Amino acid sequence: MRLLLVTGSGGVLLDLLALRPWWQRHDTSWVAVRAADTTVALQGLPVTWERSSIGVWRALRLLRRQRPDLVVSAGERMATPFFLAARLLRVPTIWVESLTRTGPRARVARLAREVLVQRQSRPGVFVGELY
Repeated sequence: MRLLLVTGSGGVLLDLLALRPWWQRHDTSWVAVRAADTTVALQGLPVTWERSSIGVWRALRLLRRQRPDLVVSAGERMATPFFLAARLLRVPTIWVESLTRTGPRARVARLAREVLVQRQSRPGVFVGELY
């Protein structure tokens, strides 16, 4: 399966890195915001570096070029344009909700086919704490 992992820096990146035992079994590429932690953590992996304010049209072009079978993200800012573009192309999406989220569900969760949650009290597929 071809996976596209979409990330910013910080906890969003850590959530996706914690899923390494799963994603490393697949053909994986990344779209990431260049920052000190993403540059180090994604070294040697196939990465397309983007601004954090990417638009839907740019995301659509990247998805058409990379042709993933699944788009996965834990962030909101980067995930939203990619999940909108994925919906247009009928590519399934998974959003990983942060363990630290205690308030209302992020809007991007409505765009995801599946939502993975780290707290049993939250709606979605419970996966437990990732790290």
